[in-house]
Amino acid sequence: MFNLSGKIDQQTVEALLAIKKEADILNISFFVVGAFARDIILQHCYGRNPRRMTRDIDVGINVANWEQFDKLISALILTGKFSRTKEPQRYLFSNYIPIDIVPFGAIAGEQVKIDWPPEHKIFMSIFGFKEAFENSIMIRLHSDPELDVKVPTLPSLAIMKLISWKEKYPDRAKDAEDLLFIMQQYEHAGNFDRLYTNEPDLLKEESFDNQLASIRLLGRDMAMIAGKDTAKEIRAILDAETQSSQNLIINMIRERQMFKRNFDTINLQLEKLKQGFIEASERKL
Repeated sequence: MFNLSGKIDQQTVEALLAIKKEADILNISFFVVGAFARDIILQHCYGRNPRRMTRDIDVGINVANWEQFDKLISALILTGKFSRTKEPQRYLFSNYIPIDIVPFGAIAGEQVKIDWPPEHKIFMSIFGFKEAFENSIMIRLHSDPELDVKVPTLPSLAIMKLISWKEKYPDRAKDAEDLLFIMQQYEHAGNFDRLYTNEPDLLKEESFDNQLASIRLLGRDMAMIAGKDTAKEIRAILDAETQSSQNLIINMIRERQMFKRNFDTINLQLEKLKQGFIEASERKL
């Protein structure tokens, strides 16, 4: 277990301690997702600093129905530390830290999406949440008092970022940026030795280009944890974005003046992600 005690700001720790306390009482499991999960793994665990920092906290809670969800929200509001906003999933901790609380699990049904009551007019896909939760790792964010939270692995997070980008395009360019950051930093997130020890053939095929080999490895790791429906969705997105559309690459390149210089490089990296994903998917059949 990574021990990040002392690395996470106190208000974030207090917010998650409050959520964990009420969730434990109601026997509701949860995990941290989104950009904060990215920061926990890449920045705090492996020292890879993202260009875009966040104070937002995204939490996925595993519930069977809206009654369970409402019980947790009511308990959080009663603490006096959480307040509602106009967005159904967003709350404020101490009127300062935005926290998105998204239900997943049996509540979603076969369509793998939720529609927020009471109007049921706001829909949200939760493709990838189940796999991400099942493959999450426990990380200690604080020692006294103890705060251990589940966080998705980088392959799980990459799946969630890719699907979120597609579902909400063109409003989620930051998800594309986060996906690129995960791709380009994957070798430094505990995978460098793995390439040389466990994947020498892959490394050789990529002419010992560590970054391309690690991106292809990321694609394989994503495929190994993706369920059938999620894998189908991921494959469809990667096919479209490497064959006809350039929207994902455009969103990945933040600096427009750097577009021509970076396009071919990022296009190749996306192709390697897709290649790795296809390779592992075919092995699972």
